Amino acid sequence: MQLAPVLADQPTPHRSMLPDMLEQHPAVRAADQQRQAAAQEVDGARWQYFPTPSVGAESSNQTNPLLDSKTRFARLQQPLWTGGRLTAQTDRARAQLELAEAGWREQRQSLATRWVELWAEAVAAATRVEAYVESEALHQRYVRRVQARASEGQIARSEIQLSVSRLANVQAELELARTQQQQALNKLRQMWGRPWSVAGPLAFSATYSAATAPDAEPPEDHPVLQKGRAQIQLAQAEADLAKARLSPEIYVRGEIVHGDITGETRKAYIGLSTSYGGGLSSLSAIGSAQSRVEAQRQDLEVRRRDLSDQLTADQLQRTSQQQRALQLQQALEAAQAYLQSSETQFDNGRRSWQELMNSAREKAQLRAQLADASAQAWLAAERLRLNTQGLDSYLSSSAPLAAPVSR
Repeated sequence: MQLAPVLADQPTPHRSMLPDMLEQHPAVRAADQQRQAAAQEVDGARWQYFPTPSVGAESSNQTNPLLDSKTRFARLQQPLWTGGRLTAQTDRARAQLELAEAGWREQRQSLATRWVELWAEAVAAATRVEAYVESEALHQRYVRRVQARASEGQIARSEIQLSVSRLANVQAELELARTQQQQALNKLRQMWGRPWSVAGPLAFSATYSAATAPDAEPPEDHPVLQKGRAQIQLAQAEADLAKARLSPEIYVRGEIVHGDITGETRKAYIGLSTSYGGGLSSLSAIGSAQSRVEAQRQDLEVRRRDLSDQLTADQLQRTSQQQRALQLQQALEAAQAYLQSSETQFDNGRRSWQELMNSAREKAQLRAQLADASAQAWLAAERLRLNTQGLDSYLSSSAPLAAPVSR
């Protein structure tokens, strides 16, 4: 495996598949339905400014034969002044829509982050399998050499079993790597939710340059912060609504009533009504709503700090893992050279088969470690791009984000 650049115009499967995954994922669709429901709530709040019609019929136990025991009515009531209640209800509905929009964006951001995490896991697992497949082939070849030496009487036949046990150990590592690879692929397919459309091995997109690393500062339009501000807005609207409920409502009402000896009666009213709730419950509701506003403000600050910590951690992870990958690459090249030298010296009788197998095992372990380091560096870089530039920019960017490539 080596670290190598990939041209910017080459396709990046993980990114080309991402928009379709986000569109089809049930979590995103559910969040979108929440947005549509919230939009309907806004329309409903606007209708509260219009007159409210009502019709009905009532039956009484009166015994006067001149009067009808059944009364039928039709009313139309128009609020004139509500002390800000209708405005507060509309503001609350709009805040709920903003919260639903932010929840939809946060869901997409979360799924995109999970997608790149699973992609990194799958690529690293596939590269570990390659490392142990190569190691298995080397060990099988060395076992045959040991068997040949034993048949020639150069070493004890008991050493054949020991060399076979070394081979079995490598095969156990290979089986574990294959299991991890299958698990990672299953997670990706499960997230994709449809027949898998990727042909061939998975890979990363490009090498990452420290000079192009994004700043570790949380943008104000990040979905997590947008959701926090929407929650503050909703809590404030709830507080305004609680205050508005203390104000009386002035209204005008017209009605038509049929049910007495006069036949049909038409009347018009102008009235005032109040509803304070049981005891001082309205005052308690105002205090509770104000406390929720302050709680949401503090929660937004917590979200901002957590996001900043995540970005800082990803910056450190990207830098450290990239450096680690470069060091492992150098170690791997040295191990490859040493292995080739050991094979020559083994043929000349200056190396034992144990030393030869140890060299092969070390090379496989270095390849596996390099796969993990490359994946972690790539993942940290991708998360930084997602969190600093936004999902839309990430999807539309023509130049793929670079990171160490496992090959």
